[in-house]
Amino acid sequence: MNNINGFLERLTAAAGDYNKAKVGTLSALDAVYLDVRPEVAHMGQTIRVYFPDLTAFVDQAGNDWDPDDVTPNYVDLPFGQRPGKAILIRDFEQYQTSTDIIDQFIDPNYKRAQEYANGQVFAQLTTGNFNTYPAITTLPAEVDVGSAKLAWNLLVKNKIPLQDYSNASLLYHPDVHANTLIDAAWAQENLVSAIIAQGTRQDVAEPGTPSNRAFAFTRRYDQQAATGTTALAGTASVTNGSTTVTGSGTAFTTASVLNQTTSNGVTATTWLTFQGDTISYPVQSIQSATSLTLAQAYQGNTNSSASIVRTTYTGVAMHRYAIALAVRPLEIVNNGQVSSRLVKIKGLPMRLQLSYQHVKAGWLLTLDYGMVCKVIRPDFGVLLQS
Repeated sequence: MNNINGFLERLTAAAGDYNKAKVGTLSALDAVYLDVRPEVAHMGQTIRVYFPDLTAFVDQAGNDWDPDDVTPNYVDLPFGQRPGKAILIRDFEQYQTSTDIIDQFIDPNYKRAQEYANGQVFAQLTTGNFNTYPAITTLPAEVDVGSAKLAWNLLVKNKIPLQDYSNASLLYHPDVHANTLIDAAWAQENLVSAIIAQGTRQDVAEPGTPSNRAFAFTRRYDQQAATGTTALAGTASVTNGSTTVTGSGTAFTTASVLNQTTSNGVTATTWLTFQGDTISYPVQSIQSATSLTLAQAYQGNTNSSASIVRTTYTGVAMHRYAIALAVRPLEIVNNGQVSSRLVKIKGLPMRLQLSYQHVKAGWLLTLDYGMVCKVIRPDFGVLLQS
């Protein structure tokens, strides 16, 4: 038992060393309301996130008062998820130093713990969860300025407080962000234009808002942002090592106008996947309805009649309080069979637990926590589909 306790103490110390040495952030976690506390919670327990509000003032004239009951609006968040990871240890000698523990256990598992919570935020981006406003359809693989303006207008018009850009985000995939960077409406290509645009954009957003926060939104990209596919008409002839794509029955030049993108619409920087391949390729230019050029040479097998799908992306323009993510450590257990500790890694409270598994003939080391992620104010966000 002394060896077990000593090992757990080394684990706990290593978690502290990791906090000093490692820094990890994911965009979705920075964009939502986080309720992270060290108090141990039980699965099935609920917490309440509330938003105090009362009815509007009215002219009472000579009427008697009809008082409001001061009961804040709240949303119950029941804990129902226990993400975690386990490894089997047969020899404690492989974890003699904090560095060993950090490199082999804490570092990779902490990243996976963050990825899980971050991914749960993107799982909330559905039309069922965000149904106050219709989803905004933007240009393929891009959030154009007009769509950002429309999202800003929808939210501000409905009194969503976007003045503080640290609480307002455009959250989307890196492909979408990369395309906004080369859109002249977002980033002018010469210094003079950039200087002129800077003041204009600052005025268009909110008074006092830094100009690099367009329309009061902080733009955040994230690799875990949701992607999907849309089938395009016709087939394509693609050749290994070539950037040329020749279509048959395709409509590559079908107009893609603001908020009216058609399923056949293709623009430069659209990402396409061809039948028989799993890699998506960005479009560099479109020559005609049946001809386009890829930005990267095609690496799949040559195919004269491949079906074509366009990668689609779902992002969101939102205030932080649209989504709540609550995280708690789980019950700490210490008895003859199980030993556990509470560790806080980069602010994420987790349970380290060690137990002997006779069937597996080794020690099971687990790292887990309790969490729930839920849309609590659907009127605080609008989906962006590109």
